[in-house]
Amino acid sequence: MRKLSSLVDRVRHSAIREMLKEVAELRLKGYDIIQLSTGQPSLPIDEEVLEYLIEEMRRNRLLASSYTPTKGLRSVLEAIQNDLKVFGNIDVALNELVITEGATEGLLLIALTILDRDDELIIMDPSYVSYPQDAVIAGAKPVFVEENIEEGFQPNINRILEHITPKTKAILLATPDNPTGRILRKDVAKALIDISEDHDIWLVIDEAYKHLIYEGEHFWFWREDRARERTICVNTFSKDPAMTGFRLGYVYGPKEVIAAIEKFKQYSTLSSNTPAQIAAVYYLKPEVKKRILEYTLRIYKSRRDKMYEAVKQYLPEAVTIKPEGAMYLFANMKNYLRKVNLSDQEFMVKLVKEKHVAVVAGSSFGEKGKDHIRFTFVGEPEDRIEKGIKLIKEFIDEKID
Repeated sequence: MRKLSSLVDRVRHSAIREMLKEVAELRLKGYDIIQLSTGQPSLPIDEEVLEYLIEEMRRNRLLASSYTPTKGLRSVLEAIQNDLKVFGNIDVALNELVITEGATEGLLLIALTILDRDDELIIMDPSYVSYPQDAVIAGAKPVFVEENIEEGFQPNINRILEHITPKTKAILLATPDNPTGRILRKDVAKALIDISEDHDIWLVIDEAYKHLIYEGEHFWFWREDRARERTICVNTFSKDPAMTGFRLGYVYGPKEVIAAIEKFKQYSTLSSNTPAQIAAVYYLKPEVKKRILEYTLRIYKSRRDKMYEAVKQYLPEAVTIKPEGAMYLFANMKNYLRKVNLSDQEFMVKLVKEKHVAVVAGSSFGEKGKDHIRFTFVGEPEDRIEKGIKLIKEFIDEKID
């Protein structure tokens, strides 16, 4: 066999996707898996949104099964434009918007657009698994800056400044954050804008969970006029409307960046999922979205509280904080891992095979995630969340004995 590209060896597999594959295989064998691993909501797509999509696909079958412009349907771009005004009080022009195949494609296309070979991309550690891989694919170098629980996983501005070099091209982070559930404080966000201005570097803000906030509020970078020139924001329809399989997202940013992303997209996915764009138009009606968000947040907040209480009750040596947003609880399990003599990766693999509870090892999110476990609280109802945590306690107790 001919040798593959060296890039194949430099890009790591996603531990999250690998766990999904393991769960799928176990379910095919008939096992009931408690899913505390991926950001896949257990809530289905809203009935009204689904009915609208079905009706529109029947009414205009040709449109529903056709390519759209690479940039996206005009109707969905205008709906997003209005949505950002209603919920974020920000004005975004149509030439500052592009539709993508979820936030995942958006992040990769942003990396290809702004990073040159040997540029440096500053990423928080821990952070979402795709961030460093996107940098590697673009030929750049990911540079990791520690976040820790003692500081509430807030980015430390002094540490970021220590890592800036003449090769630094951008800072990438999420708010609310995956895996920690941290919401960026206003003073930290404004300090990041200062850094962007002072050093002429990009800010890339992953807003995938901007509506999944249980305490506090989202900081909208584009409300700050001085931030707009260097800030690119990526979004998804996978989280608050629970349309993960539709693979739809969008990016807004300076028009030159958006035009470049559109160019790259012409040669990657060509255009985004047409039925998903049709569904998004209905979801983005303010009265529809507000209704869905109210329902979703009530359920997710209750599940978050149940998971936090269960971890405190059954895993009292786990060190964690109650997440303010997103879908995850990130726990330092070092004391337990030492007792059972397992790494976080080994713990993850053995747990799903022996107790049929799926979680994600913290080291998947960076070196500083080592000895942590990420639990997802949106994929199961409260009784199964508690059952899953109790099974983890049982797994640990059996290993110690």
